[in-house]
Amino acid sequence: MIRATARVLRNVIELEVSGEAWTAKPVATSDGAIARKIVSLFSTTYETYRAPEPTVVYSTVTYFPKKDEILVQVGEQKWRTKSSIFGPMTFEYGGVPYEIHEKLTGRYAILREGKVVAAGELGFRSCVLRDSPVDLEGFFANLALGYLIRTLVWEMFR
Repeated sequence: MIRATARVLRNVIELEVSGEAWTAKPVATSDGAIARKIVSLFSTTYETYRAPEPTVVYSTVTYFPKKDEILVQVGEQKWRTKSSIFGPMTFEYGGVPYEIHEKLTGRYAILREGKVVAAGELGFRSCVLRDSPVDLEGFFANLALGYLIRTLVWEMFR
């Protein structure tokens, strides 16, 4: 199971990926302590750090509000979701197409070739993803983080 929880007052997102703790911190590009804190509150780019190596950036996840797209970067590899007006959000991983179907209740499912490979739900500043395949768990953790960033951005600007 993958669980992502936004700790707004501490300005971090904590992730639990099969018992391993990850931390996601916003990327702030401003100078000065106060300016950096303000900019990081509105950040749509987060860097993740895994518990075994807490000082090494594992991945970078960015949400683009205008395009409603999530970009996941792990090392030199990049994956981007594509959004459509009335259809599901889509992405490719390993040359295989996936779809993300959402409901207004906050529940969503990730499908590969019409079959559900993982299901989850978005809550108030949290995201849970269950039954994800073990080989896709790291990627799906970053995707869950992207979904949580997306929810935080929507919450902030409505």
